[in-house]
Amino acid sequence: MAETTFWIRDRFPILYEHDEARAVLVDITSFAQMELIIDNLLNREEEPEDAILAASAVLQRLVAQARQETSSPDWEQELDEL
Repeated sequence: MAETTFWIRDRFPILYEHDEARAVLVDITSFAQMELIIDNLLNREEEPEDAILAASAVLQRLVAQARQETSSPDWEQELDEL
């Protein structure tokens, strides 16, 4: 599977108001891709693995551990790299 860096800010024109970024313009093709992804996320079927994880104590331990960690100053970049 080829990796594509689609969700980067520099790819889309940004609208500013009083020197503050307020909106992003996307072309209709990009919008259709985002719409498809969001629709798939909202309407996806439950997966058995999700139910197993939610019912186990593992999820609660992971959440507790994550809350103890200090957040990265550049978490968005790190998330994009995943």
